Amino acid sequence: DAEATAMSAAVAWAMRDGLGMIGGLLFSYLASSQFDQCVKEYRLFADIINDVGLTLDMLAPYAGRSRVLYVTSLATVCKTMCGMAAGATKGSITHHFAIRGNMADLNAKESTQETLVSLLGMIMGIGLARYLHSLEKQQHDAAQLISWGIFTILTIVHVWANYLGVKLLRLRTLNRERAEVALQDVVVECAANCKLALSKDEDFKDMSLDVASLIKSPYEISESLWSSTRKLFFPCGIRLGVRLADAFKGAERITMMNCIEVFKEEKYFLNASVTSLFGAGFRPHPEVSVVLCVGSTEQDELKAFVHAMILLSTIEEDVTTKDQQGFIDDCISM
Repeated sequence: DAEATAMSAAVAWAMRDGLGMIGGLLFSYLASSQFDQCVKEYRLFADIINDVGLTLDMLAPYAGRSRVLYVTSLATVCKTMCGMAAGATKGSITHHFAIRGNMADLNAKESTQETLVSLLGMIMGIGLARYLHSLEKQQHDAAQLISWGIFTILTIVHVWANYLGVKLLRLRTLNRERAEVALQDVVVECAANCKLALSKDEDFKDMSLDVASLIKSPYEISESLWSSTRKLFFPCGIRLGVRLADAFKGAERITMMNCIEVFKEEKYFLNASVTSLFGAGFRPHPEVSVVLCVGSTEQDELKAFVHAMILLSTIEEDVTTKDQQGFIDDCISM
């Protein structure tokens, strides 16, 4: 803007970058605890939010002088979130590929590849900018249409290529979604035997099961990125790490005492309840709450999660039974 003074330009720059820093700090506070367990989701999120920031930069000239600062500030926030998410997940992805401990070699090659791609993009961008500049003098609308068309196509290709790349990753660590996929056959088998034991009034612990062969290897696990992202922001079915008061909210005292007795030798408690997402008239769905005790380890957390999956699978098909709480108590005591 030729009419802008040096002071107003400096203030606008400081506000734009300052809002970006504040947004980055807020994003780090809200999402930093999930970077390790949701590597693929946040890697894809980084690319998408970066494209959102670039799109806002493209839209800034159309926002008008009174709103351009807000648009560019929001674009800066998006790019800050991209850099934070990409940087946080890069270490886990590099460690995944460094099967021989050659992380330095991989980082060097990745940096070289990024430099080469940036150089090629710069050369092609300069050529495209010169062509659009000459075309704009003759046909302004055509130049705008071509620039937006190219940007849209490249953005779609960028998101699609990154989605395919992230989907091909076969990480050797477990998060919630990968654990559900890896142990799906185990959960189905255990739930079926639990129902069989309930029908015969037998003790599930006395049944002999060989489920080790049903566990999938890391290379056989291909979780749904859409499903895992949805559960990341809208968890349902299993609530991990809830408070004791929240897990037994609205439950009778005898139900709580029964759970304490069943899990007295464990480092966790489970409780299930049946609710309706949209109120009366809709099919109810079961929800399992997992309470972790002080001193519980990662093994205890995994055991509690597997136990919660088996309990959820056992009761979700019979949530319409009349004595819901009695049936749930029987399943927990198994």
